[in-house]
Amino acid sequence: MSRRPILRGVLIGLLLAALLAPWTRTALGRLAKARAARAAAAAAMAAPPSGAPVLKSDLAFAGTDAPAAIRARVERLAHGGGVLVEALAPVAAPAPLVMVQLRVSGPEKAVLALADAIERERPLLRFRSWRVEPAEGGGVRLSGVLVGAVR
Repeated sequence: MSRRPILRGVLIGLLLAALLAPWTRTALGRLAKARAARAAAAAAMAAPPSGAPVLKSDLAFAGTDAPAAIRARVERLAHGGGVLVEALAPVAAPAPLVMVQLRVSGPEKAVLALADAIERERPLLRFRSWRVEPAEGGGVRLSGVLVGAVR
């Protein structure tokens, strides 16, 4: 095989590459912009949340001692409904939130009424997770994690 067909093929390939260069440059520019936008979006999602409040101030607990306020509310409602508070302990939570682990037991109607009353009162307090199981003596045991916001 002679060098002439190889040289001709290389020259045609270089000519085609030169002709396609503007479209290639445009495609690479768009790809670079898309990658930059994706990186900016990922950085924005990874950044800590702004100082914007999670809830309106009347729905959030005062920042002084939210776990104590939650404990007082749960104990007050449990005492009024005849429910035993077995455990109530704070759990680590991200900055604007407060979480408390809860375990109560008693008659089924009283325990469910307690859970309803906890979620209905203000400041806002919701069960992140909960579980109701039968307890010895015919009652039920409610265990879960309560979540509230802090001003």
